[in-house]
Amino acid sequence: MQHLIFDEKIDSFIEEILELRRHIHSHPELSGLEHQTAVLIAGYLKEIGWTVSESIGRTGVTAEFGPSQNGFIGLRVDMDALPIDEKTNLTFSSKIDGIMHACGHDIHTCIGLGVAKLIKTLNLNIGTRIIFQPAEEIASGAKWMIDDGVTQGLNQIIGVHVYPDLPLGKIGIKEGGMTAAAAEISVEIIGKSGHGARPHQGVDAIWVAAKVISGVQESITRKLDSLNPVVITFGKINGGKAYNIISEKVNILGTARCTDLTTFDFLGEWLKKTISEIATSCGAEAIVKFRPITPPVNNDLEVNKAIRDSAIELFGYENIVELQKPSMGAEDFAEFLNYVPGAMFRLGVANKRGCAPLHTAEFNPDEGAIKLAVKLITQTIIKLGS
Repeated sequence: MQHLIFDEKIDSFIEEILELRRHIHSHPELSGLEHQTAVLIAGYLKEIGWTVSESIGRTGVTAEFGPSQNGFIGLRVDMDALPIDEKTNLTFSSKIDGIMHACGHDIHTCIGLGVAKLIKTLNLNIGTRIIFQPAEEIASGAKWMIDDGVTQGLNQIIGVHVYPDLPLGKIGIKEGGMTAAAAEISVEIIGKSGHGARPHQGVDAIWVAAKVISGVQESITRKLDSLNPVVITFGKINGGKAYNIISEKVNILGTARCTDLTTFDFLGEWLKKTISEIATSCGAEAIVKFRPITPPVNNDLEVNKAIRDSAIELFGYENIVELQKPSMGAEDFAEFLNYVPGAMFRLGVANKRGCAPLHTAEFNPDEGAIKLAVKLITQTIIKLGS
């Protein structure tokens, strides 16, 4: 009966939410620059009667509704886009060159707006706080908002992320660890310049950098426990001044991902030692910096159970997928879990034609998932608050 009531209410405003989603998708903003997105969100929430606070965590927005004396159930959704040229050919494709909602944060934002619209029609005995977070893609926005007090008064918190590996209508649930811890790796290789025709008279930093990139991958397979997976990806490399000059300096930037915290704790020192040894063997010097970015998402048992039970009630057992492995992706929703018990679920968004992976130019999730997520999150809030 509850899902029928939700359907009737959501159907009365879902087209409005979809229009907002398409507008946000067409006007993406990078991390920390979500000014117009925040203005749109705040204006919509004020218009439907929520208490809104702006500029929380720089460009973040929070909204509250319902009684506050017993605390709030929180929902966190993110707002930022990625520096990617869109290639979906949608009628509402990005109008901003080189920027795209390639991780579904436009979907997440509008799930939050839909939950706000639905909860406004309900008479709940507990308050709801929706957190519209900036800068998730640079793993900074959660910390910014926490520093501004967004977790104060929260009893529990819910997170959601679109998941192209699951078809529309399926909900992914994961006990315990859901994502990896993440860190940034920066490496400066210092060699010695020389003439391109006489490389033996210099120390080629580009050659050393190539050794480092391949050597780290080889060392992972032989020196680290394969049962605790580690992913190292170098995504940026810069060096050299001319085609005929031995490069004196190369800078490499990458990321490290690991689900096991014990491994993660020593990974930085291991990388510094491994990379320095490779560089030294080539006659160069390596300056290695390892910056932890965010811990893994570790789902709280009670909140996760409330999400699972709500999903079963609304959609049936057959549409619940128990995820067996954590993702090597990172998610700064984990920062909230240092202060508040919470859990994140995966939202299926693949249609019959499938869905391109996250962070790709062709990523095109089925926006029909918004309605399903609004129902599930609202039901979970009711369950947690009862």
